[in-house]
Amino acid sequence: MEARAPSMQSNASKAASVQDIIVTRREAVRETSLRERLLAEFVGTGFLVLTVGVAVASRSDMAPVAIGLILAVQIYTFGAVSGGFLNPAVTLAVLLSGRGKISAPHAGLYMAAQVLGGVVAGLLAFAGTESTFCFDYAALARPWGTSLELEVLFTMALCGIVLAAGTSNDAPNHYFGFAIGCTVVGGALACKGFDQGSFNPAVTIGMNLANYFNSNATRNPSVGAWFVFLLAPMFGSVLAAMVFRGTRGNEFEAVAEPAQEERSSANAKNQLSSADVAIVV
Repeated sequence: MEARAPSMQSNASKAASVQDIIVTRREAVRETSLRERLLAEFVGTGFLVLTVGVAVASRSDMAPVAIGLILAVQIYTFGAVSGGFLNPAVTLAVLLSGRGKISAPHAGLYMAAQVLGGVVAGLLAFAGTESTFCFDYAALARPWGTSLELEVLFTMALCGIVLAAGTSNDAPNHYFGFAIGCTVVGGALACKGFDQGSFNPAVTIGMNLANYFNSNATRNPSVGAWFVFLLAPMFGSVLAAMVFRGTRGNEFEAVAEPAQEERSSANAKNQLSSADVAIVV
């Protein structure tokens, strides 16, 4: 026993302390790779769509709350990796808001990862619950204009809070995920009985495609429903970007100032070089 004591002490000395496990201060880390970002968007969107499918199948009145909570958690999980967009409409809003937050090619890849995650999760929800549904305004016996209006406006609200709380000079903060999740909860509760409340093309595609695999499904989405639930959220994201640009002019001034300073510095150096040449001559 005595011979083993030094070994046990050595192992104990190597054990991580609580400070090593729980981060108490931020440390500089490398920029996340594109592969890591796309994986984060795939997984985060997948958990969101999975929750939508399972929560709706449960027929619980708390479904909007469950969806909003999972969305908030996934945003906190992957926000530092990819931004935690988890929604093609949000991705488009961030792209259109400018400031170099995301490039057009990367935005396209984000959207592809989000849709793929939604499709996989929709099928997993069907496998787990043996139940599906589809986004179709006819399901609520409402005209298409009702869903069009509500999908545009509440997606606009969702994209607006993402831009303000998640990408503006207000960030980083501790409430952005909670605020975004609450927007989804509020929108879904407000639309109950009027609109199914997708606000996310990846959710629409994931749920609708899973519904096609269900031979017991009572209905499939109409062509018009596909257009409404895919295009309306994207139009809402455009409006959100326009409002952001119209109300956050200081965001773009902050971006322009460093560039102006660089030009002034370059001009000053050129003038000094010209003066040196004149003296030599």
